[in-house]
Amino acid sequence: MGVIKIPFNTLFVFGYLANAWEQRKLGEYACKIQRTYEESSAPIMMITSEGGFIEQSRRYSFNNAGKSLKKYILLYKGELAYNHGASKLRPYGSCFSLEHQESARVPYVYHCFSVSGHNAVFFSYLLNLSSIQKELRKLVSSGTRQDGLLNISFEQYCSVPIKVPTKEEQQKIATLFQELERDITLHQRV
Repeated sequence: MGVIKIPFNTLFVFGYLANAWEQRKLGEYACKIQRTYEESSAPIMMITSEGGFIEQSRRYSFNNAGKSLKKYILLYKGELAYNHGASKLRPYGSCFSLEHQESARVPYVYHCFSVSGHNAVFFSYLLNLSSIQKELRKLVSSGTRQDGLLNISFEQYCSVPIKVPTKEEQQKIATLFQELERDITLHQRV
């Protein structure tokens, strides 16, 4: 998933938001995933703040999972992972939904969850907004740990306030942003 910097407020102009958005905590939607399956043949993936899920082998010339692979979390299509590692683009981490693979194994340090009955693509766009970055900044207790991860627990992440529209609007918004990304990618190739 590429980076698009169109504020959600812009969607009001497009007439997508007919109903009021509900103010909630992420934890009211998120269900933690901790499943592991060492023998899985699912690709070993990681999250980059610029583009979402990529195979780990594209970033590293070797499999750096090693013995910890048995603790890697097995995600299925439509589930989300929050990488609470700081980056220049997203200093308080980034969240993406697994959309282009049926399954993947991801580092166990990620906060993995589902939003059953809701649109995971919408949630991945929502959770990467600058307003969410500001909320996450409030939660960081002591900067980064020795492993480069921010001190944000899953429980703290789930305390982040979010505004969520109806399921139908979630689908429309997710589709709109996916089409914009596709169009931008096509134009960049020309």
